[in-house]
Amino acid sequence: MPTQPIIFLDTETGGTDPDTSPLLTIGLITLQGGELSRPLHLRVRHGSYTVQAEAMAVTGIDLVAHHAAAQPPEAVAQTIREYAAEVGRVMLGGHNFSFDLGFMRRLMPDLHGVFRRGYTDTKRSAQFLIHAGLLPRTVGTPLDQLARHFGIEYGAHDALEDAQATAKVYVKLMELAKKGI
Repeated sequence: MPTQPIIFLDTETGGTDPDTSPLLTIGLITLQGGELSRPLHLRVRHGSYTVQAEAMAVTGIDLVAHHAAAQPPEAVAQTIREYAAEVGRVMLGGHNFSFDLGFMRRLMPDLHGVFRRGYTDTKRSAQFLIHAGLLPRTVGTPLDQLARHFGIEYGAHDALEDAQATAKVYVKLMELAKKGI
């Protein structure tokens, strides 16, 4: 297990395009030495919300309640900077992470100054382990399937819950990788 911390991050959004869809929630959790700590769930406020019905059905976010509890984007970005500063400039992790990074780069143009440029992606790691014969092909790479395979309790489509499940899946994937060496 890596001794350096990794911050796992997940987002929930109002659609699939970071240029037109709002970033709604961000979940962060720190993994260090196999232990999870510092859970953080942030809500991003926008002046208006142009959302896709399909995305809202998936996330279950009530926009009125969300808006009332949310913070402006600048405040959310600053909270993330402060969260990261507590552990230093570390690597980020996520599942199907390029999606989340697209939204995060819009929120934080300085993302690569706050976190290391490299990141870990449990979807890609699982794909590699499937091809290496260390993870059964029948498992698949969606987060819910990986969590179920490893016996991890998981309630999908909540940014913090997704970040926590991703970190736990990462630990299991690394254990498989070590066995394969």
